[in-house]
Parts: sequence; C-alpha cells; structure tokens
Amino acid sequence: MNDREKKLLLFALVAVVLGGLLTGTRSYLSYINDLKSDLSMAEQDRQSYEANQMAAEIYELTVDDYETMSLGKDHNHALASYKAWLINLLETELGLEDVRITNEPTREIDGKYHRHTFGINCESDLKTLTDFLYRFETKKLLHRIKDLAVSPTGYDQLQIRIIIEAISLPEAEQRVDIASIAHDESLVDGSYEDYWERISNRNFFGPENKAPTFTPPPIAATVGETESRTLTASAGANEQNLQNVSYSLDTESIPADVKASITGNRLTVSSNEIGRYQFNIHVTDTGLPAKTITKTVAVTISEKPKPRPPTVRPEPPKPPVFNVAQLAFFTSTVQINDRVEVWIHRRDQGQIVKLPVGAKIEIGTVKGRIHAVNQRYLTIITEEQELLEIKAGKALSTAVNVTAQAEALLSP
Repeated sequence: MNDREKKLLLFALVAVVLGGLLTGTRSYLSYINDLKSDLSMAEQDRQSYEANQMAAEIYELTVDDYETMSLGKDHNHALASYKAWLINLLETELGLEDVRITNEPTREIDGKYHRHTFGINCESDLKTLTDFLYRFETKKLLHRIKDLAVSPTGYDQLQIRIIIEAISLPEAEQRVDIASIAHDESLVDGSYEDYWERISNRNFFGPENKAPTFTPPPIAATVGETESRTLTASAGANEQNLQNVSYSLDTESIPADVKASITGNRLTVSSNEIGRYQFNIHVTDTGLPAKTITKTVAVTISEKPKPRPPTVRPEPPKPPVFNVAQLAFFTSTVQINDRVEVWIHRRDQGQIVKLPVGAKIEIGTVKGRIHAVNQRYLTIITEEQELLEIKAGKALSTAVNVTAQAEALLSP
C-alpha cells in the first residue's frame, strides 16, 4: 500500500469517526430536547394542578363566606327577619314615614338556592336615600337591589320604588338574625362621605347648584371691647327661597391676638391688641351637593377714644311760682269795741281771714305784720322795716312799697 492509499484510508477512517460522532451528538441533543419538553409539560401540569387546588380552596372559602352571609334555610323566618330589618332601618333609623314593604313567595332557583323578593315604596330625600343605600350595600348579606326607580315630587323630595332580592343557600344555618350581621365599608370601597359625594354629584333632577354669595362686612372695634355683626348671605340665584346657608369660622386663619365666634349668623370679635387683622369665614348652602365659599373678613382694632369733657348745661329756668297774694283781697275794716280787725278775703281758700293790728301776715309774696288800717288803706310793715300799702278792695299783690318811693323822692 503506497502512501496515497494510506492517506485515503486514514481520511476514510476519520470521516467514519466524525460521522459517528455527529450522529451520536444529534441523537443526544434530540434526547435532551425531549427531556426538556417533558419537564416543561410536567411543570405546566403541576402549576395547573396547584391553580386548580387554589381555586378549589378559594371556592370553598367563598362558599363558606357566602353561607355566613346567607339568609336562613327556614324560609318563613328568613322572610320575616329580613322584612323586620328593612322596617327598622327605614322607619326607626332613617325616620321615614308611610313606608310600604311587600314580598313575593320564595322561589327555588335551579335547585341550588332560594330567592326572596321584596318591594319598597316610600317618599324620601336624596340624603336619606343615600344613607339607606350605603347601609344596604355595606350590610354583609347575600342581597342586591334589582331595580331602583326615583322620581322627584318637589324640591329635594323623591318618590322611591325599590325591588330587592335576597338569597338563602342550602348549607346556611336554619335561622339567621339579620339585625346582628355587621357592616363592612370595603363592600362600597370607601367611607360614607365618599359614597355620598359620588351619588350627590350626579344631581339627577335639577340644574347645577349655584354657590352662595357673601360679602363680609368690615368690622371696626375698640381695643378690649367686643363688637358684633349680623352676617347676610344669599344661597344663590333663584335658590334663596329653597335653601338655607350656614356660617363657620376657619379657626386656623384667626390671628393669635383675635377672639372670634359665630352663633347662627351673628359674628362676635374682640382683641386686646391694636392693629388690622384678617380671617376667613366659610358659607355653606343646603343644595345638592352643598356648595361652600370662603371669604375674608377685615377687622380694625383701634385705641379707646379719649373721654369728652363734661358739658356744662345751664340750669333750666324755674317754673313760675303762682303768687296767691293775687287771690287775697283787702275787703274791709271792722272795729269791735277797741279792737280793730282787717278782713281779707282769700279766694284760693274760699274764706275770710280776720287779723288785728300787729298780727303776723304771710300770703304769697306779702310777708310782715299789720301796721295800720283805716277805711281806705291797709299798711303792712315787713321784716326789712319797709311799709307796704294796699288800697281797700284791691288784691294784696298790688301792695305799693311806700318806703321805697319815699327814699327815691329824697335821693338827690
């Protein structure tokens, strides 16, 4: 065998070996791929089995949970208990009147559960209806509102018609106390305030509620003293006869040096520090939904004014004093034995006063003693030693001061 043949033989042997190796490698890789495919299918089967097991467990837990939310298997008791709960909720808790509740006969559905149907007819407002719906939806019972019809009968007054379905499961307790079943807010995904906001913002039956209008009055007060103002706001255009407004303080906006309070619509402010202050007032109407506006009140606190000097007022003139001497008349002179008397007629008393010479006399402005008397004149001497002369028949008020006249004649 020459060299060329040897090389061909060696090449053939190498080709055979390489072919065998290649064929074996392909078979091995195919085997590995088959194993991987089987492993993947097994993993999918395992996951499917675990998912089915989990679903079965969840189903069992859900069924168990539903059974705790089911009405009792005693259908007559279930009807009576659920109806009693509805009556207590609507009339006692929500205060509705003239509520009419009916029920249909219990029906078996596909041999799996029993359905109880109730009807409610009543009048309410949106706030009370929302309260009912919230309490209904959060009650952990297998019940639902199948139909709800609402029609307005007046401002914020609604005619309500509700159809309710409740379920009794075959594995539930024989009798269930509906009133003892708790409420769960998670069933409506939020608090009552969230629930009310979602419903009231729909505003089914009327135009959009307008925000109230309010212009706060400026307030000027004296340091250390209290000042009050009456607040006046309007519920909005064409709404003031249908709605009311309420006032509240934004307590966080009130300065530390200011005291403020609101009672009804009366705002009271005081401060012991001089200055100009501001704080906010909220005004809320009773529309659906209620609207609130916030306005700023300006308060100016000033010093106490200096007291004014007292005003001196002249004394009022004294009322004129009536001189009763005008009603006393020198009427006559009477002599009895050696006694001479002066008779003076006092018309104010309706009598005759009889006085001898030397007697004291005091009638009106005429004061003194009887000095002398004759048929023509009566002379009276005063405490100042002045002579007063009255003619017969004249009133004592016509007395002439003869002493003053004489002095006037003698004076140069």
